Amino acid sequence: MAGPAIRVLLIEDEPAHARLVALQLRSVGSPPFVVAAVERLSEARRRLAEQDFDIILADLSLPDSTGLATLRALIEAAPDRPVVALTGNDDDAVALEAVKHGAQDYIVKGHGDPAMLSRILRYAIERKATERALTEARDRAQAAVRAKSLFLATVGHEIRTPLNGILGGARLLAETSADAQAQTLAATIATSGEILLRLVNDILDFSRLEAAKMPIDEVPFDVRDTVAELVATLAPRAADKGLVLSSTCSADIAPMVIGDPMRLRQILLNLIGNAIKFTDDGSVAVTVEAIGDDGRHLRFSVADTGIGVAESAHAELFEEFTQVDASGSRRYGGAGLGLAICQGLVRLMKGEIRLDSQLGQGTTVTVALPFASAEGWQPVPSTAPMPPCRVLLVDDNAINRTIATGLLDGHGHHVTAADSGEAALECARDDTDLVLLDRHMPGLDGIETARRLRARGGVWTSMPIYLLTADNSDIDGPGCHDAALDGVVLKPFRVEDVAALLGRRRRERPPPQALIDRGGLAGDSAILGRERMRSLAATFRISGAADLERARALAANADWLALAPQVHRMTSAASSLHLTALAAHCRALETAARAATPDAATLAAMLPELWVRSLEALEAAVGV
Repeated sequence: MAGPAIRVLLIEDEPAHARLVALQLRSVGSPPFVVAAVERLSEARRRLAEQDFDIILADLSLPDSTGLATLRALIEAAPDRPVVALTGNDDDAVALEAVKHGAQDYIVKGHGDPAMLSRILRYAIERKATERALTEARDRAQAAVRAKSLFLATVGHEIRTPLNGILGGARLLAETSADAQAQTLAATIATSGEILLRLVNDILDFSRLEAAKMPIDEVPFDVRDTVAELVATLAPRAADKGLVLSSTCSADIAPMVIGDPMRLRQILLNLIGNAIKFTDDGSVAVTVEAIGDDGRHLRFSVADTGIGVAESAHAELFEEFTQVDASGSRRYGGAGLGLAICQGLVRLMKGEIRLDSQLGQGTTVTVALPFASAEGWQPVPSTAPMPPCRVLLVDDNAINRTIATGLLDGHGHHVTAADSGEAALECARDDTDLVLLDRHMPGLDGIETARRLRARGGVWTSMPIYLLTADNSDIDGPGCHDAALDGVVLKPFRVEDVAALLGRRRRERPPPQALIDRGGLAGDSAILGRERMRSLAATFRISGAADLERARALAANADWLALAPQVHRMTSAASSLHLTALAAHCRALETAARAATPDAATLAAMLPELWVRSLEALEAAVGV
């Protein structure tokens, strides 16, 4: 039984060949083809607007359009319909280029029989339908991940905001009250709040790992110091249970390595914390040893004499929200995310994690991690204790401002508090040592406030500016890199966190931003193909050069009002091609041009050289 008719829009300016193709398709019979023929692109666009077709069969060389321009116009007019190119014997190169830029297939005029022609068109329709279904499925999956991440970030923010007041108030009470009972109650509140905070952090970290948005830093650090610090921190918890907590580092470990000390601390904190939690008597031992001869590939082992785990349950322990059994969950608490997060972090750091355990005979968790060499790195000389510092604190929440001001004042620092971004711009002084900006505020949010502070130039180009946020994924969000933020301070913050930032306030600015986001470019290449990326790079070379010349002319005439939208256009093109440094520079120039600040001329003068280096990096990355 014949299926529904396949509606074909045939675009061919040679009437004889158009009749031949139509006759071939009509002779197939099953499925039947209904052919509508036009001779020009303009006619084709009109027919596509008036009527629905299943497929477009098009000669790309038409009286009113030629080559890839014809293909692009057809795809724009009917993005959900497959296009098959018709070509002459000497136009294979054009046809192949058309396939690379969106055509499903091509047919050489005068070759093939009706059956082959029918088969090519039907397969093109099927491929386009499969491509559309895959795109829709991907979009739905990405939307679901975004919705879940947004929900978790929102819940985390809503929980962290009151926690900021609870923990901050408890710390202030403990520091200022002379009443022993009040101090005990404050300590109880703080301890309970820290437990709740750890649960929130675990849920948010797991969400970020799922979404592949967990950043991994590369900085020099001392592994021995990191382990010793963790053991010292957790020793009181072990002592409360009568456990012996010890650590051993082998002598062949490199004195310094390059990696992410914060993520290493997070892994070991989870593992040592679990070992203490599930051990009622005996000991917990932490061992670090080198794998191989370079001292940079390290094995971390955490061994305890606790309850142990049955072999049948080993694999389940690395699944999210899982503990050994329901009674264990009630007795020991926790969300069951610790080992799942550890496994995710270890994989991000290109390492391996293994659990060895027997029920009733203790547990050993081993993590093997590779680190880069820190040979030649020289530590920054230690300095004298920092004198009182000036902190600009910007938060629209009155409780948060009161708590943070009280904590910092109590340690001798001078705090200028502002309740909005606009107020911060008015009271910001050049002798400020540190700026803490709430991420979410009405009017000017933290990112826009930071951008405007940076645009002032002078000391503000290197001023330490941090976001105060309840979600540490904010630093990866849109606009953060453009505003040249130094990092985030998570709510509820401890005064020790801010003291560490103040102690580094005279440090050098971080190295310049990479010219290109290779991860993003690789993702686009996987979807679009290397040839299409090369074509985009070639287009960028031509159109970008024209945009650059117009920008240079406007800057030479100090026409800042006209320069801003011109640079905005360049920002969009650079962002689409993952040229991160160029996009950030163009955004900064756009901001300075709109405000007609002195920085505009300086940033405009730097643009041509950065554009050339960015284009070279792009062409090298795509293999031009």
